Amino acid sequence: MNEFILEMANVDFYLTEHYLDEEIVLKPKKIETQTPVQLSIEIDENSEVKIGAIPPMYYVETTFMPVFHNIKLNIETE
Repeated sequence: MNEFILEMANVDFYLTEHYLDEEIVLKPKKIETQTPVQLSIEIDENSEVKIGAIPPMYYVETTFMPVFHNIKLNIETE
């Protein structure tokens, strides 16, 4: 999860695309994203609890739905 956030926070770049023999260049100033996550709780060999997040593994409608967590990132350049 840490790597994902660090990669998303690196907004100091240009996006380029070629369309109809033209080059389009964008420099993002703000990125907003939201994604569902499933908590991943593990206990290592030293009995330390590690909490992480993974993409939801499944979605099945039942009479008692599990709690889905969301991560929302708002990243702005300085």
